[in-house]
Parts: sequence; structure tokens; C-alpha cells
Amino acid sequence: MTPKQVSVLAFLALLTIVFVQLLAIFRLFVIPILWAIILAIVVFPLYRWVFRLVRRRKNISAALVTLLVVVITTGPMVFFSGTLVHEALDFYGKLAQWTASHRLESLQSLLAGSPLAGLWAEIQVKTAALNIQLVPVTVNFLQKLTNTIVGQLQAGAKNFLVFVFDYLITIFALFFFLRDGEALARGVKGFFPLSREHQETVIGRLEETVSAVVRGVGITGITQGILAGLAFWVLGVPYPLFLGLLTAFLAFVPLGGAVLVWLPCAGYLFLADHTGKGIALILWGVLVISMVDNFLKPILIGEKTRLPALFLFFAVLGGLTQYGFIGVFLGPAVLTLFLSLIQIYRAEYQRD
Repeated sequence: MTPKQVSVLAFLALLTIVFVQLLAIFRLFVIPILWAIILAIVVFPLYRWVFRLVRRRKNISAALVTLLVVVITTGPMVFFSGTLVHEALDFYGKLAQWTASHRLESLQSLLAGSPLAGLWAEIQVKTAALNIQLVPVTVNFLQKLTNTIVGQLQAGAKNFLVFVFDYLITIFALFFFLRDGEALARGVKGFFPLSREHQETVIGRLEETVSAVVRGVGITGITQGILAGLAFWVLGVPYPLFLGLLTAFLAFVPLGGAVLVWLPCAGYLFLADHTGKGIALILWGVLVISMVDNFLKPILIGEKTRLPALFLFFAVLGGLTQYGFIGVFLGPAVLTLFLSLIQIYRAEYQRD
């Protein structure tokens, strides 16, 4: 082995050791930094507009946009926090009490005397053949679900300081990503072993994908939450603020989504002998709340990202499973990066 090769190996070993130590140092800040990057990509066009408005002053522009993000992300939560916490705790207490008092049996009686009696009888026959007692299984599931959600609320309360710390790190990093974003982007592009044209293509598609997913999922979730909350309030469903917020959060979930909230609420109205209101909520849920998801997301996400709908669905669901909530945005970004690299490979290395 030549002295030059020994020198190269020693340098690579040193680089690896330093990189591992750097990962250990930054491990605590990875998720907040990723959130800051996502937010910076979304609001960067606004930053450019403010930058021109304040005569190209970077610090003032970044500070104004960062302050706007703080107001948007914390304002509603602070304003509704008291009511929201009270509704959430009361809701889960009542749910646990309801499942423990065998109220589900009344739903079984209601179904037996409804136009759905034939379908319900068929379901009972099929489940009985499999030795499944549907009502006890459902009660057990609801009890476990209630305990799990209450446990998550308690864990969230215990980790509140961690959440505040992560949020402050995100906002702090967001300011610098906005102020120095263009210089940082040029530095990142240099790490890609690609031509300048391909670097611009990859980074551009990543920016488009992240912006489209954040705007599409965010606008859809907020819209569904508002529509559901208003319906719950008008129809007299208890805890409309909490359930509307829950609808907005579950709108991020590809499977089920808002249906997981408004359908049980319709069931509650039926159980409370408000059949007309229950039918109205089902119609509103099918024709309005869930239709928003089918209408807005393809427009805001599909057309912008140019990703196949099936792959986008699995990317969001897989990202959510792998990385948690932030995976809703990371999944499509990784898919976009992969497809962009495949496109570059075909253009550069499969030429005739």
C-alpha cells in the first residue's frame, strides 16, 4: 500500500469518526430541524415577497415571516386551549363511562329495529359462524382505545416541556433557514454528484413536493375540521371544538381520516333518538366533509407533485408509520427523490 493510499484511508477513518460524533451531537435536534426545513420551504415565497418589500433586509424579512409562523401555529391553540383541554378530558371520561355501562347493547337493539336490520342480522350470522361475539369485541376494543388515548394525553402532558423545547428549536432554525436559505441550498446542491442541470431538477422537485403536500394536507385538514366542527355545533353534538380539531388531525391519516370522527358522532345522534340529525350528519359527512378530501387533495397535491396517486398514498401512509407525524411529508419527499434519480439514470446511463 502506497503512502498516499494510507493517507486517504486515515483521512476517511477520521472523517467517519467525526461524522458519527456529529450525528450523536445533532440527534436531539433532527426532528425540529426537519420541521424547520419543511416550514422554510413552504413559506420561502412569502419571505421573498417580504424581502423585496422591506428593501432587501434579510434579518427583518426572516424575523417578520418567522413571527407570522409563530402566530399561525400557536394563536388558535392558545386562544382555545382552556376550552379544548376541558372538552378533551371530559370527552374521554364520558367515553370510558359509556363503554363500561354497556350502552353499546342499545345500539344493537336500535339496529335490529331499523331499515338496516337485514344487514345487521347477516353480519351477526357471519361473525357467529367464526365464533366472534361482535358486541363484546367492540366494547373491549373501545375500552382499549380509550385507555390508549388517555395514556397518550398523559404522556403528552408529561412531555410538554420537550414539545416546547422542540418548537423553540424549530422556530430558531426557521429564522436562519429563511435568512440564509439560498446559500444553504447552494451548499446542499454541491453534495449531489450530478450536473448543475440535474441538481436544479432534483432540488426543484423536492421543493414542489414538500410545498404541495404541506399545503394540500394542511388546507384539507383545516377545511374538514371547520366543516365538521360547525356541523357538530349546529346539530348539538357534545364537544364540537375538540371533535373538530380531532377531525382536522385525522384528516392527515390516509386510511379512514375524517370518517373516523363524524361517523361515530352520527351513531351518537341515533342513540340519543335524534334520527333526523343523525341522517343529516351522515349526508353532510359524505357529501361535504369527505368530499373535500376527494376534491382538494388531488388538486393541491397530485397535480403539483406529478406523483402517481397510488404511490403517493403508500408514501404518506408508510412515512407516517416509519417516522411519525412528520413522515406525512417525508414519505412523499423520499419518493420524489427516488423517482427523480431514476429519471436522471435513464437519461444519462441508458442512452442508446
